[in-house]
Amino acid sequence: MGIFDGMPGFPPADGPGHPAASPPGWNQTPAAPNAAPSGDGPSATAPAGFMAGHARGGVTTSDFSVRELLVVEHAGFRALGLCMGNSIWKVQANFQLNNSAYELTDITGAMYGAREKAVEIMRAEAEALGADGIVGTRLEIAQLADSGMLEFRAFGTAIVHQDGHSGYRRPDGRPFTSDLSGQDFALALKAGRRPLDLVIGCCVQHIPRRSLLTTLRQTGQCVELDLFTQAYYTAREAAMERMTAHAAASGANEIIGTRLQEDSHVWGDHIVEFLAVGTAMLDTGQPDPDFDIAPTLTLSMDI
Repeated sequence: MGIFDGMPGFPPADGPGHPAASPPGWNQTPAAPNAAPSGDGPSATAPAGFMAGHARGGVTTSDFSVRELLVVEHAGFRALGLCMGNSIWKVQANFQLNNSAYELTDITGAMYGAREKAVEIMRAEAEALGADGIVGTRLEIAQLADSGMLEFRAFGTAIVHQDGHSGYRRPDGRPFTSDLSGQDFALALKAGRRPLDLVIGCCVQHIPRRSLLTTLRQTGQCVELDLFTQAYYTAREAAMERMTAHAAASGANEIIGTRLQEDSHVWGDHIVEFLAVGTAMLDTGQPDPDFDIAPTLTLSMDI
């Protein structure tokens, strides 16, 4: 007799349809995502996230680890589903004739717009599921077959307060987004901090080349490359300032988990995107005295 025998969906081992022999639905063809509904099923005009979350027989999906899932539930929330959004753009550089450091503003705008659309589609899926917010957001970029085409993707797990408390949403009533892990989310709530939004700042910068004479003169020397230093510093500062402005516009008073990344994507060595990402938080100054997370000891068995 197995430990799951007698539980819903797990018939006895000696009974018909035992999961070891024939898992429920293993030979059924899934319905098309946009198929016309029958009976009281979801509307054919419902958002994609609603269909994705309800057409799987009520099965909840998430990218939480077991520890994250338990901590989030301990904090009074439950997972609703893994939400996603994407946007495909053709992003090509238009070079200027001068060999100086300057921002490629058209590409900066494209990188902003693509990420914002992916995040908004993900948020719309969470909203359709009735979520209060999204935890563990991941932003990814993948190059497609065409050398100038990039796919921008956003993934995260939608969660909702178990008692229906809607005060965890953004001031406009929409779900918040964050890249906090389940543990960090729970600890932030304990400390009286609420996530508002995943905030982004970016700057696509042209990095100047050294002249042939300068290259020859500096061969074999340890010297600072002043043009490169200033170009990188200026671009990072621009990305940080834009991320901070994004947070201020959302009503936050702090950003946690800030990450700085640089990548040339499809443009070559002398065009670099500087990206700043973090979670905008509202520090309420009112820690929760009743919420507690018991520490656990973890031993690695790696050799």
